[in-house]
Amino acid sequence: MTFLAPLFLIGALAGIIPVLLHLMNRRKAKELPFATLRFLRRGVEKTRRRRRVQDLLLMLLRVAVLVLIALGLARPTITRLGALWGQSGSAVAIVLDNSASMGTVDRDVVRFETARRAAAQVLDQLADGDQVALLLTGGPPFPEQGRLDRAHQRVRQTLAACRASYQRADLATALAHAHKILVECDATDKQIYLISDLQAVSWETGVEGPGARDRGRGTSGGILRSAQNDREVVQNNGDQANETVDDEATAIPVIVVDCYRTPKPNAAVQSVKLDAPAPVRNVPLRATVELFGAAATPQQRHVDLFLDGAKTATSPALDVPPGGRAAHDFTFSFRESGLHQGEARLVGEDGSALDDRRFFAVSIDRGIPVALVKPRQHEIAYLDDAFYLERALAPGASGGGAIRPTVLLADDLAREPLAPYRIVFCVNLPALDAEAAAKLADFVAGGGNLVWLCGDNVDPAAYNQMNDAAGGRLLPAPLVDLRAPATDAGRDSWRVAKLDTTHPALAAVAQPASLYESILVYKHVRVDESHSGVRVLARLDDGEALLVERNVGRGCTLFWATGAHVDWTNWPLRPIFLPMLVRLAFALAGAENERNETLAGAPVALAGAELGGSQGVEVRRPSGETVRLPTEAKGSGRTFRYTDTYDVGVYVFRPSDPAAGGPAGVAVNVDPAEADPARIEPERLRSLLGGAPVVFADNPDDLATTFARLREGESLWELFLIAVLVALVVESFVANRFTPKSEKANEEITTETRRPRR
Repeated sequence: MTFLAPLFLIGALAGIIPVLLHLMNRRKAKELPFATLRFLRRGVEKTRRRRRVQDLLLMLLRVAVLVLIALGLARPTITRLGALWGQSGSAVAIVLDNSASMGTVDRDVVRFETARRAAAQVLDQLADGDQVALLLTGGPPFPEQGRLDRAHQRVRQTLAACRASYQRADLATALAHAHKILVECDATDKQIYLISDLQAVSWETGVEGPGARDRGRGTSGGILRSAQNDREVVQNNGDQANETVDDEATAIPVIVVDCYRTPKPNAAVQSVKLDAPAPVRNVPLRATVELFGAAATPQQRHVDLFLDGAKTATSPALDVPPGGRAAHDFTFSFRESGLHQGEARLVGEDGSALDDRRFFAVSIDRGIPVALVKPRQHEIAYLDDAFYLERALAPGASGGGAIRPTVLLADDLAREPLAPYRIVFCVNLPALDAEAAAKLADFVAGGGNLVWLCGDNVDPAAYNQMNDAAGGRLLPAPLVDLRAPATDAGRDSWRVAKLDTTHPALAAVAQPASLYESILVYKHVRVDESHSGVRVLARLDDGEALLVERNVGRGCTLFWATGAHVDWTNWPLRPIFLPMLVRLAFALAGAENERNETLAGAPVALAGAELGGSQGVEVRRPSGETVRLPTEAKGSGRTFRYTDTYDVGVYVFRPSDPAAGGPAGVAVNVDPAEADPARIEPERLRSLLGGAPVVFADNPDDLATTFARLREGESLWELFLIAVLVALVVESFVANRFTPKSEKANEEITTETRRPRR
């Protein structure tokens, strides 16, 4: 504690006055013997002792009043926050929240502009030689970002160039990083400025205080304590040990500048979900656009639909309730095949322009390209393993249907480029060699879909070895054995008893149940469905899995545990055969479009069949700018990773080798959680900071009061004034409570001494 006006401390000497008066009143009176008063001696001594205690208490209270008045006039302050500019060698870390929520308009000013001006005020207060670091929570990184710098002009240039991003903030990690760089510097005074709207979702990854290096680790000490515990020092003997850090010495204050005020009513486009029987030309697609009302009042909003840059439809007025949602369906189709881009856009202005648009990309085919791989070509057509499958997927063989199958032999698989295909059906194949297996595994990991159908060539043990050699990327689950009905069991087949009606391919063929219950299975391969990530889509009447699925990388692999020929099942002869296969192909091809979406700032990875052997990738950004970047060799294939996805829109990736396949579109959108207006409570924030000193700024537009408080400390004048008032009240009570009794006792004694003796 320090005093801003220490000369007033001299006034504390006035506390001697009550002591002197007390000593003066203790003069010893002259004693005169009165024999008749000897019986009153005991009562008089008792009264004298009580009066002595009362006088001492009154003296102490009067001393306290005078001393407290002097201390209060000396303007006491608490200086545990440190004087920011009181000494040379200060270091300041500014955590500037530039998440999408900071793009909201507050009192006709964009919230991020308020935050930027607050950060400029902090820079204005720094002296030459002070160190400062600017940490942003999103957007493209700047070279000077996150490093202490004595050249304040470079930090100002970064501050002027940054803008509100489309990403969600991770304030916990940003604060831990700021704490770490300050702890490691040798400055005398250190402080962290957190400039944010304190949105609740910005702290979700920091619940219970994750450390700077391990975001999933909880700690009872909070965010900054976790970062502090990550420090390590090298001792003189060369051994490395954890440093014991004194809590008080490293309790770096956090000054919270809250930029949230009165936001303008806002609505956000939360999602666009595509639904189509098949992503092919002239086939209708349905886009469901969902809005979120991030306002305290109901709103009515319209939505425009843009396809390939042209407005094609406008929704009716949608009623968006406060904190609620509203949806509208657009139906459209494309006349041309290829990659198409779409956008749902709110009509009119509202609280934030960053969440008013949502993009999507869809690949439209002349027909879904499908490869049918069989072991050999049979001389008799109807005995061929893929006979029924070919006719189901290409009825009429006209080549103009929604599915375009290409028949391949197993020997051709190693030479055939798989990138043009969306689905590969492997029909009764023997276990593949290492080259073909690796090629199929890369196809699945890169976003392709692989469907296995059984037959006499399927050996469970050999298939498991093939799958293990391919890193477990070929089969959805390990195979157990081949199973046929036992003659002594009284049955010659099993029937299908259950379908997963939540799967888009099976929902349309699940009613009536007689459609699938009429399927009989004479042989099947048992599957270990306990394997991680396996989803059972169909079961037999004894509970065994018949159709299983598992996502692998960006693709999917399925295993139909029986065949596609009448030797193993009557499925090809049942009415459900054709619609079930077609729906399965549509669902798998449509799922690829659903996967072509990510959030701003998230990397896009391409691998396997998407690249083929291409040495490079051409990237067209939403702005139209085109860059060419190299791929990297990985195993037997190549990979590509693109990280500059900070702008929203559709990014188009085209392999430099045309044989590797056509372009792939990825829609990058703002994080929908950024529209949530919920904020973190101050006490919760203090808890997350683990007991570090926290100061909440009064006004982000003018931080002068906050700066003065940091220089001078926390004033205790109000506390001392309250203490003086309390002491005066107690002194008055004690004086009025006890003094009359003493005087009354003295009067009684005087009366007794004057009464004549009889």
